Order: sequence, then structure tokens, then C-alpha cells
Amino acid sequence: MFFTIEFDPSCFIQIKSNIVQNPFSKSIVSFLRSRNVFQRIRKISIYILVSGALVLTNGCERIQNILVEVLGASDKYKAEGNTNLLQPIYSGKDEIKEKISISLKEVSAGFRQPTDIQFPPGETEIFLITEQKGKLRWGKVRKNETGTLLTLNVLSVSEQGLLGLAFHPDFAKNGKLYLNYVLKVNGKDTSRVSEWVVSSPKDLVNSKITSERVIMEVIQPYPNHNAGQLAFGPDQYLYVGWGDGGWMGDPKKNGQNPKTFLGSMLRIDVNSTENGKGYKVPQDNPFIKDSCCVPETFAYGFRNPWRYSFDPKGRLILADVGQDLWEEINIVERGKNYGWNIREASHCFDPKQNCREEGLTDPIYEYGREEGQSITGGYVYSNPEISDLNGKYVFADFVSGRIWALELPEQLGQPAKKVYTLGKWPLLISSFGRDSAGKVYVSDFGSGKIYRIDPK
Repeated sequence: MFFTIEFDPSCFIQIKSNIVQNPFSKSIVSFLRSRNVFQRIRKISIYILVSGALVLTNGCERIQNILVEVLGASDKYKAEGNTNLLQPIYSGKDEIKEKISISLKEVSAGFRQPTDIQFPPGETEIFLITEQKGKLRWGKVRKNETGTLLTLNVLSVSEQGLLGLAFHPDFAKNGKLYLNYVLKVNGKDTSRVSEWVVSSPKDLVNSKITSERVIMEVIQPYPNHNAGQLAFGPDQYLYVGWGDGGWMGDPKKNGQNPKTFLGSMLRIDVNSTENGKGYKVPQDNPFIKDSCCVPETFAYGFRNPWRYSFDPKGRLILADVGQDLWEEINIVERGKNYGWNIREASHCFDPKQNCREEGLTDPIYEYGREEGQSITGGYVYSNPEISDLNGKYVFADFVSGRIWALELPEQLGQPAKKVYTLGKWPLLISSFGRDSAGKVYVSDFGSGKIYRIDPK
């Protein structure tokens, strides 16, 4: 169960909930919706949260930020089910889906709120973990060995923190890796993408990380929808996906404003610099000569593209976290508009009916609130050890713990062929990783454990 708190133009508070699951939840909703509680919330909002904002500038926005920080606190998330019994459950719509039997093999533990798993190019044993609170740590598959490479001073309320990592394609030679994290810059919450150099790329365990070079900074109006993934494409360019900036419903209208980085997928060349920037804009970017958009834009219309990856064909597969009703997966093509906030997945959002459809690209797959509440994108499993899973795209839902695999369409513009269930697990699946052998790994945000998807 989750609650959303919205403001009308007069800053009046409305409380909404998703599907009520049990009598206890119903009593909470009834309590929150009572007139007295509304009055108390409003008084608290006015007298406590906004007491210092007497100039009335950005009053609503300040309250919204505080509510996101409090209600979206990451340590409040709890996995569904018995966390001591690591067995899949097949319920709801999963009961009618074809099943692929897997096991989850614990390969490492001891991490705190992991947000990303990345293996260096060519590696199957050593991996790096980003932790939300700011630590970059290493681990070894099937060995109880971990260590810390770097500790950053980050903002980590709500969906902020150290959120993503990518190795340079030539990491073995140049030792370069890239981090995506949130910090204060001139008093403003700011997402930073920066380049770091590892002293011994072939010996990560004994390496030191030095010499940060700032690639890009983006001011974040709210502490949620900051996205976080970084990924190099087969073209050797870095793809940086940003969320719409946060709160809910895209109040800044960033999703449909490609003149801002927010709500867009960017494509940049980190091997060169130009015009005082820490990167160069590739000359074949789709909007390089179009004043409609910043030239870094590769595609736009995203809400919160938390996780994305490239499939064996070089296609960019992106999971976009939904708002009220729908989670979605897209194959991202150059120059396309993926619809937020006109649409949520393939459904009208603003307006709720008869919205504009022309020029918007449909997702290849979507699912509703009966199956989950926050999609976590993954990878194509590319290993013959699980033959039924080989070649399929694996993804999950952070809240429900469900894992699925889908057959990606052969042609662009087509929906996913078929979706399989891998079961509902008592985990908070914050991210996936893939080693050089094509095996896929899962991070549990709650326990800090790392699992590998193995045969049953």
C-alpha cells in the first residue's frame, strides 16, 4: 500500500491511496481522509513546514520537497513475504503466465542499500556496487570478500544518493569509470555525472580511485525521479537518462520539454570536450541542428528511467517507472517522444481522456498496479545454462518482488512477443547486473545481498 499527497493551485492537500489491501489499510485510509486529519495536516503544513517561508515564494514547492523526503524515505521500504524463505510464489496474473523455473543463489552480502551492480568489461568474478549513502564498494562472486573503493558525500533522502556506475569500454587500459550521484552545489540539489580513474584496473581490490572530472551537472527541483543509470552503447557513447525532476505528475512539464535535460535520454561523447563542457555532443545526434531541443537529446518523454541497458542487437531497452497506474518498457529510438506526461505508458494521463496520440511512441510492454508499483529494468540473459531464459530480457518490480522475462520483438514498432514469470520473491529488487558471461544478478535493497539467477 502507498499514499500520494497532492496540492491544488491553492496548496490544499489531497490524500490518495492505491488498492486497499486489508482492513488495517482501510482504517488508515479512513483516518487520513477524515476532516479533522485534513485540518491537522493543513495546519502542520502551514505552521511548521512553511513557517520560515513568509515571503511566500515557492511555498508549495518547499512543502512538496519535505513530503517527498519524509514519505519517500528509502529505509521505510519493506519486502513483501517471508524474507527468510527464498522461494518463488506464483499469484495473480503470474498464475496464468508460462513459468521459467530459476533459483536465486546468494553470491555476496554485507552491502547497505545497493543501487547498482556492474562488472568490469570481461569480468565474471569481481564486481562493483554503488550504495545509496555514497559508498562505492567491490565484491567477489561466491567469496565472502568485500571492500570500499570510494566514499562520497552525497544527498541520500528519498531517491537521491549514489545511484549508478558505468565502466569505460576501454577500462582495462585507461581505468576510467563514471558515477552518477546527488550532492549540494551552490545550495541546490544537483545530480552529477563524473569520471574517475582507478589506479590498477586489473587489480580493483587493491586499487585507489582518484582525479574526479565533472562531466555534467543537472539541478534537481525535487528529491525524487532523479533516475541514476549510466550506460555505454555499442557506439562507445555514454547514455545518460534523467527523470522529469520529481514530485508527481511532472509539475514542471519537463517530460515534454526537450530544451531541458530532465525527462530525456542524453547521448554524449566523454572522450572529447567542447565549449567548456566535460564532453562533446556527437554530430549524428538527432537534434543537433534543431532548436527544439538541447543537442545532447537522443529521445525524450520519460518520467523516471531508473534502469536501462543494451540488448545483443545494440538496442536500448529502458524501463520507465510509472505514476498512478502503469509501469512500462520501451525500446528507445533516436529522436522519438515516449509520451510522459501526456501519457502514462500507452494510456492518457494529462488529460485523462482524448489526449494527443500523434508523434508518441508506444511501449513494448506495460503492467498495472495489480502486479507491481515500481519497475526495475534489467538485462538480456545471454548464457546457455538456463536454456529457457537464454535471449530473454529480465526485469522486476521493486515493490512486489516479482521477476519476469520477455521476448523482445524482432522488429521496431512491435510489442513484446511473450512475457514469462520467474516468480514473486521476498526481495526489494533495486537493480540488476550482468557479467561478461551473460549471467544476470539481482541486488536486494533491503538485506544488501547480491544473488545470481541460476538454474532451478
